[in-house]
Amino acid sequence: MTSSAAVLSDDLIAEVISFLPVKSLVQFRCVSKSWKTLISDPIFVKLHLEKSQSQKRNSSLLTIITKHEYFDEHDKEYSVVRCPIDRIFENPSFTVFNDSHSHHLNFKDFQGGSFIAGSCNGLILLVDGVFKHWLRVWNPATRTSSEKFGYCYHRRGDFRFAFGYDNSTGTYKVVALFKRLKTTEVRILNLGGDLVWRNIESFPFAPLSLDVGGDYVYLSGTLNWLAIHNNHSVADLWDNFEDITIEQYIIVSLDLETETYHQYTVPLGFAEVPPNVPVIAVLRGCLCFSYANKETDFVIWQMKEFGIEDSWTQLLKISYHDLLIDYDFSFDGGTMFCFQLAPLFLSEDGDTLVLQSDLESQTILYNRRDNRTKQTKIIGSRTTADNRTSDYDVVYLDEAKDYVESLVPIF
Repeated sequence: MTSSAAVLSDDLIAEVISFLPVKSLVQFRCVSKSWKTLISDPIFVKLHLEKSQSQKRNSSLLTIITKHEYFDEHDKEYSVVRCPIDRIFENPSFTVFNDSHSHHLNFKDFQGGSFIAGSCNGLILLVDGVFKHWLRVWNPATRTSSEKFGYCYHRRGDFRFAFGYDNSTGTYKVVALFKRLKTTEVRILNLGGDLVWRNIESFPFAPLSLDVGGDYVYLSGTLNWLAIHNNHSVADLWDNFEDITIEQYIIVSLDLETETYHQYTVPLGFAEVPPNVPVIAVLRGCLCFSYANKETDFVIWQMKEFGIEDSWTQLLKISYHDLLIDYDFSFDGGTMFCFQLAPLFLSEDGDTLVLQSDLESQTILYNRRDNRTKQTKIIGSRTTADNRTSDYDVVYLDEAKDYVESLVPIF
C-alpha cells in the first residue's frame, strides 16, 4: 500500500500562513505562482491585517533616530525605525538597528526635511517640506514606497496632516488642516484616485496641537482631534489660553465615509483645568483622554464604546511619585508648555503601560499590578557597508506611532 501526499485546500493554506509575519510571507511569494497569487490577494491581505491587529502581533513603536554628531543643521540625516513592543517590555535598555532598507529622511533632499504624519494599517504617511508640501506613502514591512504626490502650498506653514482609512470604500485618505486667522480650512485627498485635493466643511473649532503623541488619532474609520469649543480663532486660543474652561474642551471626530464631523464631550470626571494640555490616544482599540490632575497624578479615561459619551470610564490614576517623575509645572508666561506626558501602548493584559515624556524624550514603563516604574534607554545604531557600526541618538520618541506590520500594497 502506497501513501499519498496530503493535499491542503487553498482556504486552509491561507488560514495557516495568515499567522506568519510579513517578512516570511514576502519570501514565500517565491515558492510558486499559486502562493504568490494567494499572498497578494486582497482578501488574504485583509485577513492577515485583521489577525495582526486583533492579536497585536509584531506591534512596534515607529520612531526616528538621528546621527549622534553632525556639523550642519541642514545635513542632519534621520531614519525611521521600529522599536518592537515586546523588546521594550523584556528589556528597557536595548539597541535598534537601521539597515539599508530603513527609510532615510534627509534635510538636503527637501526644504525643511521630512516627518511622519500618520500611520494606518501598516502604511506610513510621510510629508516633505515646510511651506511647499509633498506626500509619500511607505510600507516598511514590504519595503515599498510611493512616488511623491499631493503637492500643496501654504504660505504660513501653520498646518497639520492626518491619515486614515474609509472602511466603506476601502480607500485611504489624507486630510490637511490649514489654520487661518478665524477658521481652519480642511482638504481631503483620496489615495489611488486622481490625487486631487478637495475642500470640505471647515473644522468647527480651534484644534489643539501637541508635540507628544501627535495632534490626532485614527480609530474605526474616523480621525479625532482635541479642540476648544466656542473658539474659532487659533490666534485667540493661544493668546488667551489661561481663560479656557473645562467646559470648552471637546473632541471633534471626522467620519471618513461621510466626511462630516461629530463632537464628543470629555469625561465628566475632568473637573479642573490641568497645568498642561490634555492628550487623546488609542489604547487597546478604545479612545482615551489623559491629563495631569492637580499637578500630582496622571489620569487616563477610556471611552468603552466609541461615540457613546456615557461610556467614559476611568482607566488609570497614577501618582507622578510612582512614575518617578518630579516635574516643575511652573513656566514663565504660562504653564501649558512645561512638559507633556502621553500614553503610547497598553499591554494585552492591561497591566503594563508605555508612556512617553517630552522631557529628554523619556519612555516610561509602568506596571500597575506591582506599581513599578522603569525608564527605557534605547540606542540607535547603523550598520555600514563594511559592517562597521556608528552610534546614533534616539530622538523624537515623542512622535512615536503605534505600528503593526501589514501586506497592504502601495496604491
